[in-house]
Amino acid sequence: MTSMQIDHPAQLYYLHISSENPERLAAFYREQMSLDEKVIAGQHVLRGGSRAVIVSKGSSGELLFPAYALQSAEALARLRTRLNVKGISMTPLSTPLYAEGAFTIEDPQGRKTAYGICANHRVSDPEPARLQHVVFQTTELEAVVRFYVDKIGFSISDEVIDEETGQLAVAFLRSDDEHHSLAFFRGSRNEWDHHCYETNEWNDIRDWGDKFAKQHMQIFFGPGRHGPGNNLFFMVTDPDGNRLEISAEIERIAADASPGVWPHNEYTLNSWGRAWMRT
Repeated sequence: MTSMQIDHPAQLYYLHISSENPERLAAFYREQMSLDEKVIAGQHVLRGGSRAVIVSKGSSGELLFPAYALQSAEALARLRTRLNVKGISMTPLSTPLYAEGAFTIEDPQGRKTAYGICANHRVSDPEPARLQHVVFQTTELEAVVRFYVDKIGFSISDEVIDEETGQLAVAFLRSDDEHHSLAFFRGSRNEWDHHCYETNEWNDIRDWGDKFAKQHMQIFFGPGRHGPGNNLFFMVTDPDGNRLEISAEIERIAADASPGVWPHNEYTLNSWGRAWMRT
């Protein structure tokens, strides 16, 4: 069976975030995540190493879209062919972070994702933290997951099941060999949940924790280890309340692996202790 992992692997490349105070939010990512900033056509374009973000004026707390990078123009063409066959409309996207030919699509709830080729390839980070995954809450979990799997070609790495109802609670989706670059929690709202930066090892998590501590930024969730993905982590929040995660040791999954199944409880979400349980 074809999938992104096999036919056109993709990694999370950048985020486009809106904010009522874009200057303040851009300053946070510039200073705390060590990014270079340029203002282009009224948008704050920040990039450095293996992470990038665009901040524009709008409602705070909204992710306009996560942007995925494919490895070549040929891979992007294969994705276009797949989407055409599946009847998915593509809207051209012009941005300084993508080469020509990028586009966005919308899922059944109007949530956008972008796909293209990096305009500037990632390089190694003095402070390791590669933008790696993004997570949403949704009121229509099954329909949204089927869209990303059946239409775009994401693969399910793990499912979390409510043991009382038998209902799907969380789905972790991969677009290459890493456990997930996209995930969805069942929730009472349709909103951006968090995004994550992958480091190299536990000592890097320590160093990021120390860096945030010097700014008196308190940990929101963690430190701990997730069951699905088996990654070490902690989370903090930016000035708009958006949650960002620092992670290490995320699991890699073979293309032919069957999805794992986990019970929906605190131990699954954090085997070290208390968990953030979405409602």
